Amino acid sequence: MHFEFTNKYRELTIWSIVFLLLLSLPVRFYFLEKYQSEIAIKKSVSISERSTDILARRGKITDRNGEILAEDIPSYEIGLEISKFSFNPDEILKISSLLNIESKRLKTRISKQDKKYLVLKRNASIETFLKIKAQKIKGIVGYKKYTRTYPKGAPFSQIVGVVNTFDNSGIQGIELSLNSLLTGANGKKNNLKTRKNKTIKTSIENPSHGRDIRLTLDADLQSEAYGILAETVDEHNANSGSMVVIDPESFEILAMSNYPSFDPNDRKKITIGTLENKAATDLFEPGSTVKPIIMAAVLQSDNSIENDLINTSPGFIDYEGFITRDFKDYGTQNLSQIISNSSNVGMIKLCDKFEAETIVNGFHKMGFGKYMNEIFISTREGYLPPINKLSKRDKVSLCYGYGLQTTLLELVSSYSILYSQGKSKPLSLIFDTALDEHEQVIPVELSLKMEKMLTAVVDEGTGRRAKVKGIKISGKTGTVKKIGNLGYEEQSLNALFVGQASLNQKNLIVGVIIRDSQVNGSGGGDVAAPSFANFINKIRQKEGYYDF
Repeated sequence: MHFEFTNKYRELTIWSIVFLLLLSLPVRFYFLEKYQSEIAIKKSVSISERSTDILARRGKITDRNGEILAEDIPSYEIGLEISKFSFNPDEILKISSLLNIESKRLKTRISKQDKKYLVLKRNASIETFLKIKAQKIKGIVGYKKYTRTYPKGAPFSQIVGVVNTFDNSGIQGIELSLNSLLTGANGKKNNLKTRKNKTIKTSIENPSHGRDIRLTLDADLQSEAYGILAETVDEHNANSGSMVVIDPESFEILAMSNYPSFDPNDRKKITIGTLENKAATDLFEPGSTVKPIIMAAVLQSDNSIENDLINTSPGFIDYEGFITRDFKDYGTQNLSQIISNSSNVGMIKLCDKFEAETIVNGFHKMGFGKYMNEIFISTREGYLPPINKLSKRDKVSLCYGYGLQTTLLELVSSYSILYSQGKSKPLSLIFDTALDEHEQVIPVELSLKMEKMLTAVVDEGTGRRAKVKGIKISGKTGTVKKIGNLGYEEQSLNALFVGQASLNQKNLIVGVIIRDSQVNGSGGGDVAAPSFANFINKIRQKEGYYDF
């Protein structure tokens, strides 16, 4: 009796539970319908929906005329799924041959037990992928991607920069500074599939490609500048050289080149010294190239000295216990002759009449010691010493280019004031970003007088070898001792020339620096000035003389 009752009780309990479960189902359905229908639908869709990325293309970088300097091209990452590979020696040889991988190295890489997937070639062309795909080697896979390529190569690499080969993001130059504009956003292809993997619905979110960037550089001018630098550095067995070319009317940078450089398409040969854009970042004492700049500053401060005659005999001066020499005894000179003959003695006697504040502030007003953030690449501002720490000797040394530092880009920018009727305006490297406003730094009349002095430097002074037949040339040379571990080194020099050439009614300001020339001359007059002339001669041969 007890046994029978117990069984009935258990049976009743079980049926009660079943009843309650059945009763709860419609309640649950109602709850899901009213409160969690969207969640349920999303969960259902997520189980059957598959998404693949549609790659966005990085923006192009072009010169002012649309010449491509950097662009993305379709490519493949070719890899090997180790678990599917047969390790057949013949297939290993095929992979080695088609992907240009040394066979012994390839065998070592695929034999590693901890690898499930091996990247064989990160940026293979479409043709290469199709060739290896045709071999039907099990385990070989390919993933579509974009590879950055630089059609113009080494002459542009330090300005344009490069990208990281892993994720195509900028790591140097314009590629880095404008990375956010150049980078696009990937799209998506969404496929809704059945349990049997049949696509029943497709939707596409288009990618947003990166923005194209147009530079103010002229590809032909940039390439010619690079070629002239290469020839000059080789001829004089120099360490390196840089050249900057700007338009004094628009204040656009038309060329900014350095030699040696590197090929951005072959990074295995890159050395650290070739990565730097020295035209914008290498600081140096400018020497005699600043004489016209500070001459303009002191003339603006006191134009009564305009007709002064200064006795530079006997060709040297002992000033505050330091002897400074000229190339020779130039005798009595006017201000134009001091510039033309690059007289250090004349500059010392002239600047002795002025306070340190006038000298330092004059340099700053002419563009020295200012950061050039408007050009969107790495630059360094020049150095001017604190006024309150200048001795009398330090003050006059500034007037022939020692005791301050600048870059070639900053120096050329300062000269643009002399050649632009006294106007100052930030240089631009990105097309259509130049500011409309300008500052009148020195009077128009003074700038014209300075340009006349700079013409005399080439016609009858230290810049004679910058002459180009049939073209009006003006400018200033500079030869500067470099500082070593033991002070200034007599055999380590920077050779400089900054000047203007008029080509078919279009003026170009060109700055050249050649570092550590060892043979066939070493100074601004016999190294940098001829390099300037060679560049102008080269581009005058082009049809139209570069009428932009």
